[in-house]
Amino acid sequence: IELKALAARKGLLLMGPDCGTAILDGVPLGFANAVRRGSVGLIGASGTGMQQVSCLVDRAGAGISQAIGVGGRDLDERVGGVMMLAALARLEADPATKVIVLISKPPAASVAARVLDAIRSIRTPVVVNFLGGDPAAVRAAGATPAATFEEAARAATGGRAAGLDAALVEAARAEAKRLAPTQDAV
Repeated sequence: IELKALAARKGLLLMGPDCGTAILDGVPLGFANAVRRGSVGLIGASGTGMQQVSCLVDRAGAGISQAIGVGGRDLDERVGGVMMLAALARLEADPATKVIVLISKPPAASVAARVLDAIRSIRTPVVVNFLGGDPAAVRAAGATPAATFEEAARAATGGRAAGLDAALVEAARAEAKRLAPTQDAV
């Protein structure tokens, strides 16, 4: 928390803790997928979510301008979303970014409200994929809600992103039917 506060005071971004994914100006840092450059900026407090959305955007023929991992705890009440807010400001100022996608595990309600409030002043279109988030609150902030990674990628690419492979989905459903109703582990 102290390091993020110091970074914010200095106008810097601080990845993590609990962050190993970023693509800055086309350069992957930590673990990143090989995706094309483009106009979709990602900010994630969920590295695997950010990786999935980046691949879906790429599969749709679009690309990533920046992918900024802020750490899985950035939207915790104690941290306050400091780096997500800083990254949002950075992507708003980035001429290569034409749409911004926010991705997070369930954020603290007060922090989600703070981030949504910041979105109100953003001119760049924003897609919000906060797991379990309130779509009405996202719309009220002027952003597009996305309940899944696929929805986020579709919204960011103007509907071009492909969803899950239909055969794979059907195979998963068939396997799920074999599980007992009370089974909670595979």
